[in-house]
Amino acid sequence: MANVNPPKKNQAFSIVVGLEDFATPGAFKSSPTLAAGDFKVDKDGAGLNNLATLPTVTPAASTCVLISLSATEMNADIVTIDCIDQTATKEWADLKLCIQTTA
Repeated sequence: MANVNPPKKNQAFSIVVGLEDFATPGAFKSSPTLAAGDFKVDKDGAGLNNLATLPTVTPAASTCVLISLSATEMNADIVTIDCIDQTATKEWADLKLCIQTTA
């Protein structure tokens, strides 16, 4: 897991999040299903694109979702990640992360 604190511009970065269970508000979803298109990145308001690496549940069968961003995806002053379950009946609630980078 590549990580720096604070997050640096143009340097790979990873973060772990929990996704709220859509059927049980207030609880994290265990082993959420993650699919292409569920996680998108925006760099300085230039538009959303799918993440290069699909996030993973790590460790397996947990509520922890590892999001790994490449140096290219971190090449912005403000990196925004939209996490939106694309299934017709959502399994987990939407989440938005905003990461402000440093030089």
